[in-house]
Amino acid sequence: MRTILLVLAASMMLVSCISVLPKPGPDPDTFRLSEIVLPSQLASTPVVLVELPSSPKVLRNNRIAIVQGSQGIAYTAGARWAAPVPQLVSELLTDELLATGALNVVSPQEGVHPRFALITEIRHFEIVYDQGMDAAPLGRVEIRAKLIDRHGRVLMALGHFDANSRADDNRLGAIAAAIDRAAHQVGQELGAWAAKELASAD
Repeated sequence: MRTILLVLAASMMLVSCISVLPKPGPDPDTFRLSEIVLPSQLASTPVVLVELPSSPKVLRNNRIAIVQGSQGIAYTAGARWAAPVPQLVSELLTDELLATGALNVVSPQEGVHPRFALITEIRHFEIVYDQGMDAAPLGRVEIRAKLIDRHGRVLMALGHFDANSRADDNRLGAIAAAIDRAAHQVGQELGAWAAKELASAD
């Protein structure tokens, strides 16, 4: 119980520290990830089912997460993502796979049952104040991925993708842009990896 109380106290201290950093506006600002230019003609095969990513509970919302030292995760005041983080990442990965020009993609909602599936886990999707709360932070995104052959129930490949991007300054817009850059770097690397792995599939 003492350990739990200490963790909660640290988290409350962090929230109080960041309530005015970065400076919030009168209403919450809403941010989304930047769009990806898709090829004019999409591939017909292979078709990949992109599952909704799993994530830690603290990332299953539309708040912008912040980490300072080892004190746990808090959230920015006055800012939100346009959708919960798993949905943002799912849409990003779908577009990045399509952008390779070598893959087509379906979602679970479409009711299609292709041979291949991409299963991902969001490990990090946050801002890291690694140089103090007054300095420009890092945007960090980390995703683990599995490619599954659903017909043969075979694990085809495992991948790990991690990127950091320094914000231009300590403003909300710059913070969201830093996470956006890191997310797209991870998405591009994951898309290229998936295309390569599936190119050799029988």
